[in-house]
Amino acid sequence: MPSTDLNPDPAAEQPRLVVRTWRIDEDVDLAAHLPAAPSGAWLRHGQGLVALGRAWEFTSAGPDRFTAASAAFRALAARADVVDEVLTRGSGLVALGSFSYAAASERPSTLLVPEAVLGVHDGEAFLTLVSRDEEPSAPAHFTSLFPAAPAEPPLPPGRLTIEADHSPDEYQALVREAVRAIRAGQAEKVVLSETTTVRTAEPAVPGALLARLTAAYPSTWTYHVADMIGASPEMLAQVQDGRLFSRVLAGTRSVADDGELAADDRRAFLADAKERSEHTFAIDSVLARLAGIAEVEHRSPEPFVLRLPGLEHLASDVTAQLSEGVTSLDVAARLHPSAAVSGTPREAADEIIARLEARDRGGYAAPVGWMDARGDGQWAIALRGGHLLGDGGVRLQAGGGLVAASDPVSEHAEVLAKCRPMLRALRG
Repeated sequence: MPSTDLNPDPAAEQPRLVVRTWRIDEDVDLAAHLPAAPSGAWLRHGQGLVALGRAWEFTSAGPDRFTAASAAFRALAARADVVDEVLTRGSGLVALGSFSYAAASERPSTLLVPEAVLGVHDGEAFLTLVSRDEEPSAPAHFTSLFPAAPAEPPLPPGRLTIEADHSPDEYQALVREAVRAIRAGQAEKVVLSETTTVRTAEPAVPGALLARLTAAYPSTWTYHVADMIGASPEMLAQVQDGRLFSRVLAGTRSVADDGELAADDRRAFLADAKERSEHTFAIDSVLARLAGIAEVEHRSPEPFVLRLPGLEHLASDVTAQLSEGVTSLDVAARLHPSAAVSGTPREAADEIIARLEARDRGGYAAPVGWMDARGDGQWAIALRGGHLLGDGGVRLQAGGGLVAASDPVSEHAEVLAKCRPMLRALRG
């Protein structure tokens, strides 16, 4: 697997990649062609990318992890020989990436160019192959690389072993400690998370998890890059032709049995002062950080309710025109971490998080997604997911925003509800 060293010089000469994209003149169901172990995946409403292999990989760490990865990919793209007969979103040269939440994280951030990509955008399917220094040969049919996934056998019940880092009482005590810090004026909002390790009778199969997630949560961005896998409802930075779209979520209600809030309950949710306060911190943080790199054209005048199975969120959308030369990864780096996953002020919130959370967040709550050679791309926040562990288990992580009025029992229930998507996928 070609790769670079951790924290290499991004200005060093990059290899010459030969990239070819062909149109597929038939309908393609991406979820039906997920390999057991893809090198990457990005799916929503039947569209996106499924990747195999690694033609190029760049790892970085520290406070410059975003800029180093961006510079290395730009240098790579400048040398690449690209022929793209489709010219649609996700075709041609693309890199998939997963970054770590904290600059001090022990987990490296990764940006990789796959050897093969099966993609669909607006009903148009394509295949991209990437080689080093030589012309890639188109297969007779895309299914020689991406065959139809076999039907999964039924899984026995009770096959999961679930171990949270804290008991309910212990986690609620941490929530109370964070709320005390907020009431003492150390921060206005803090997003505290809990980690749960899940083990199955057989090692988790990434392709199977992705298929279950995209079937159950089609309106989310289902992702897999490096060790991260999940189904995120929160788009940090989607860029196409210099236009930015960002969706901010903050404020949550869990709903039993995948139902919906009753009309009166939804009105109360929209009017809840605690939830509105949490949401305001999140949207204001995004708008403030876009200053200097984008001209905001529209923001939701009021939060709306985003309905997902088992959860409803307060959401706001932002659209903006980016300044010349600003890429989707540049925006993701500027916005990370938003108040939706960190808090307000960011530095104070992150200090409280580092003090109270037992583990390095790794890739949790950090940007995950893809970017093309022009800088267009999609970067979600790695939520509703977890880290794939080397022993076949999965370490889930979920959190909730705390303000002065937060209730520890309700906050613990919210964290449990946010683990549901991955638990269901693991149960099969």
